[in-house]
Amino acid sequence: MQIDCLMGTSGRFSIACEALACFLHQTALSQATLLIYNQHPTPLHFNHPRVRVVNEAAPRGSLRFIRQRMHELARPSTDLIHWWDDDDLYLPWHLEQCLDHIGTSVAWKPASSWISMNNEAFSRHVNTFEGSWVFRSDYLMAAPVDTHPEYTDHPVIRQTEEAKLLATTEFGGCASYIYRWANGAEHVSAYRGPCTEPAQEANLVAWRSRSNDVRDDGELAPADLAPRWREYLEGTRGQISETEWLLNRKGLGL
Repeated sequence: MQIDCLMGTSGRFSIACEALACFLHQTALSQATLLIYNQHPTPLHFNHPRVRVVNEAAPRGSLRFIRQRMHELARPSTDLIHWWDDDDLYLPWHLEQCLDHIGTSVAWKPASSWISMNNEAFSRHVNTFEGSWVFRSDYLMAAPVDTHPEYTDHPVIRQTEEAKLLATTEFGGCASYIYRWANGAEHVSAYRGPCTEPAQEANLVAWRSRSNDVRDDGELAPADLAPRWREYLEGTRGQISETEWLLNRKGLGL
């Protein structure tokens, strides 16, 4: 199966370079491509056969319409679509887990994943973080965007949960997705207010105005992830079995 990873970003050069590196280190790279959808006026560039960069102003409206635009830009032939958040971390075996466990389901995610605070304190929780989901492409493309107006992401999440169509797998200490908070990046989910379409759009405008980590040449370079992986190994040691910890260290090449 082929999987398209779709990553939106806007003036977030440093974390985009980390998310790019996470993708390029995937063990299932031969089955994947990454679309970087840059909404900042300063264009981004990266030359790699499995990475495509689209620089354009985002459509008007809330996050659901940005997601929808990225869906339109995915390869028509792809089997699966994964939302690849620019401010989170994906361990090298993440896409392999997706491909191995989605089976015939229309949507899948790891049952639990890591949350990091300040890149130091790690805890693992059952959650519905959107950045860990993978969907069958035809199912995602057919999902309407006009349901659940109070939800601040693409409503396919709520549609799938209510229809009980989400499959999950528990990986314990070998969970491969790290949701990051308080890492210096602006989180649009932190912007509060009424859950109306105008309010959600205004939050995105405010988020973009504060996301100004840009480089004049816009040439992306995969980050050195070794410091991040050491933080992860240090932060999770003692919370998982020694066998799991050693497997994780080996998988990270440390």
